[in-house]
Amino acid sequence: MKDGCGKIKDNCMVTILRRRRICCRDRKNRLQIYDLGNEEIMKRKIGVIAAVFASSLFLTACGSKEYLKDIKAEKYVTLGEYTGIEAAVSKLEVPEGVVDSYIYDNYLEPKAEKVPVTDRAVQEGDVANIDFVGYHDGTAFDGGTGADYDLTIGAGQFIEGFEEGLIGAAVGEKRSLNLTFPDPYTNPDLAGEDVVFEVTVNSISESRAPELTDEFVKQLGEEGYNTGGAQTVQELNDWVYDLYDQSVQSTYDNEVETALASTIMENSTFQELPEELVERYITSIENNMSVRAASIGMSLAQYMQLYQGLDEAGYRALFDEEGVRMAKQYIMYQAIADKEGLAPTEEEVTEEISALMTLYGYASKEELEKSVDMESVKEDLMRKKVVAFLKENGKIQETAAAAE
Repeated sequence: MKDGCGKIKDNCMVTILRRRRICCRDRKNRLQIYDLGNEEIMKRKIGVIAAVFASSLFLTACGSKEYLKDIKAEKYVTLGEYTGIEAAVSKLEVPEGVVDSYIYDNYLEPKAEKVPVTDRAVQEGDVANIDFVGYHDGTAFDGGTGADYDLTIGAGQFIEGFEEGLIGAAVGEKRSLNLTFPDPYTNPDLAGEDVVFEVTVNSISESRAPELTDEFVKQLGEEGYNTGGAQTVQELNDWVYDLYDQSVQSTYDNEVETALASTIMENSTFQELPEELVERYITSIENNMSVRAASIGMSLAQYMQLYQGLDEAGYRALFDEEGVRMAKQYIMYQAIADKEGLAPTEEEVTEEISALMTLYGYASKEELEKSVDMESVKEDLMRKKVVAFLKENGKIQETAAAAE
């Protein structure tokens, strides 16, 4: 069965993948920056859920619908000092080489021509067409079998050692690869386990990418690829850089907010929170994380295992903990907004709705309301105003550091 990335048989699952690559067909309409976005936050465990929650308003909670407008914030929190708060945060920068890599992966590689190689063995950069079967304790395991699979050597698609183990293999050669799955891993049954892959090299080819020219960039747009409207190589480079820069800035802003909010919460005293409000945040967190997992072809369990090393009990405990923290944080924000007169105006809400309609491609407010929780839009707008106030009245100390 072909899936747009190559030839994958029904019984060849993503079990042995080191990281998921965006399929060629997805590149046209779903260009996403995973390397510097919230996946990096997940790995670093800085504002783990806050960044994800704050970045999404698509709250589809089916249960509790209690909102901040339904409560008096001052009943649940006694604010401590919230101005002049110090926060030390690393200033992130777009790493070198990511723009070139992004353009190659999303535009050049899909259009690369495969040229058969018959006079030498496999080397890095080649596309090796292979059959393989993975064995764990002598038994073939689910998701470890594939046939007629095109594997780019050195691309980091499969687990460590797999691609390297094929370098030097000739067409028709069979190799046994003794490997160990990483820990944590999306499949907890294989995490840290020793396995053996029996691999046959069917053919070798070189991938020759087209030259990146202004004409090529124009052609991409005509074919429906998302290039931000770029017409030249320079415009495409600038657009991709801006995508990464926005992601870096979002990460930085989330870390500043987390640092400020954490200190203010420590300075404040909270009463027992409304249970339904907490439950809404927990449910929203789970829904948003599930959507994020699905966007890269994973279940929630796989996603949390890979990025947090947590089983179901572990990540549900994390969601509960973060739900309480988010409820405290938003009640605290509401109390600050009440004291400082930072409630969103009707004009600001209207502008935010118009921005969301443009961002997500909705033709009308009524259509938007079918997918977006409008009360949460207002809450998030309040959050933005309060955070801007805290930053303006805080003491942010930056240290230079490149994002990895």
